[in-house]
Amino acid sequence: MELERLVLGLITAILLPYSIPAIRLRLAVALPLSTGYAVYTLLPVAFSIKPAVLLPLCLASSWALAHLVRNDEDMQGSPRIFLPDGVQKFTLVPTSLTALTVLSAAAVYGVPQMLEATGGIIMDDEMAIVISGFLVSTFVGGEVVTHMLRPFSAELKKADAEEMAPLKGAGTVIGWLERSLTFIFVVAGQPEAVAVVVGIKGLARFPELQSHQKRFAEYFLIGTMTSIGVALLTAVIVRIAIGVNALG
Repeated sequence: MELERLVLGLITAILLPYSIPAIRLRLAVALPLSTGYAVYTLLPVAFSIKPAVLLPLCLASSWALAHLVRNDEDMQGSPRIFLPDGVQKFTLVPTSLTALTVLSAAAVYGVPQMLEATGGIIMDDEMAIVISGFLVSTFVGGEVVTHMLRPFSAELKKADAEEMAPLKGAGTVIGWLERSLTFIFVVAGQPEAVAVVVGIKGLARFPELQSHQKRFAEYFLIGTMTSIGVALLTAVIVRIAIGVNALG
């Protein structure tokens, strides 16, 4: 399972910063994120020659993508849900309290025991494969959908630019939720629950499907099927990688 961890983890390390709108144009954030995830992926082989070869390759690929996306005019819209202006304290305070709680637990229970438990989770190949698959499905899948819809989005925006503009950031979040839920359901062995995700999205978009008729319906179907397809494919690959039946 080590090979699966390395392959999927390094793909995630390279593509993840490129696939998050709030990070992709910030090289000072994108490269450390790519480096950190690559290091996490390579920890089981830290005392071999593999990190010396794979880590520089990963960073070079991430750097190249960071420069490539500067000219991408059709990138996903940024929903600004991480640290929006005016609400930083509502995000940072709970995060700080959580970190304080973890440190307090470590002090009470014993730092060696906490480190041992944390190390076990970090070194677990199956856990690493599932995490990488989740990130690829949720975030990288958004880029797949964006590029799949590129030939059609320009025409639709020209036809109804005023109505499409407000959906830019919201559409990104909807896609994240759609793919993450699909991935979780399939990895958990409940692929039939994906129908609920598709049904909720269809009901939410029903008024737009009626008003835009065939043009928006085609755009919606291409985007939805691509998004669900990416999440399903990633989940199936992860299930096979961890040694269980493809669809439960």
